[in-house]
Amino acid sequence: MFRLIIGFLIVLVFAGCTSTHKSAGKQLNAKDFTLTYTDKAQAGRAISEITLDHPLTITERQMVFHLVALRYENYSLLSKVHPVFTKEDIQKMKRLLTKALNKAHAQNIIGFEVESERGTTQGELFASGGKLHWRLFEIRGVKYSLTHNQMARYGTAWRMVPRNGQKFHATEKLLGTKKWTNWIEAQIDLPAPANLKTARPDIQRAQSGGSPSEPPLAPMIPPKAATPQKNPADLEEKLKFLKHLYDKQLIDQPEYEKKRKDLLDQYL
Repeated sequence: MFRLIIGFLIVLVFAGCTSTHKSAGKQLNAKDFTLTYTDKAQAGRAISEITLDHPLTITERQMVFHLVALRYENYSLLSKVHPVFTKEDIQKMKRLLTKALNKAHAQNIIGFEVESERGTTQGELFASGGKLHWRLFEIRGVKYSLTHNQMARYGTAWRMVPRNGQKFHATEKLLGTKKWTNWIEAQIDLPAPANLKTARPDIQRAQSGGSPSEPPLAPMIPPKAATPQKNPADLEEKLKFLKHLYDKQLIDQPEYEKKRKDLLDQYL
């Protein structure tokens, strides 16, 4: 009996050691943005039992559609629907999240945290069942488990708002189905969201006397400005950051060489 128990414990230890991929815990820190690979076994039962579709082939354009489409609302009487990510957030995140999914291991999910003037937005991203899953824990400094209502002891301060091609993740419970209001499933090939706007149409409406219903979420490609005076220190910083991305395997060698040449051409 004693040998049987010892053998069982050895199997458990071996299984625990082999379930965590070596990339789990790898972290990338960019300006106001942190990306982390996390073993799905450490993400709680709701995710540990899910089969992941990693690595996932997804384009940066598709990623932008997902980031723009994510919306939330506060639990209040006069609440309005707001975008989860600002245009500045999207510019910081789109490329690195795309690369992370392209290279993710089958056992790892992607954690992200982005800082802005309005506070921290933090969550997890992974692909499963032909869907892209977004699980948010904090939006603009407000955690999902908290509420601004001082009279309420329980509840949440906000919830996600599913749009076209999106739905809440749901799990079957003994007494029915539970919908996770901080967890969105979205079809991977998401259609272009209605709030995907560029600056040019809004400028034209303003000049013709109209007023846009809301400011443009982005231009996704910023307009060209006058060429500023080049600072050698800026070049050195950008080359170091590019090398950092290459060392973390978030860009491949041809991409690294091309971007390095582009930077040198700009400054020399």
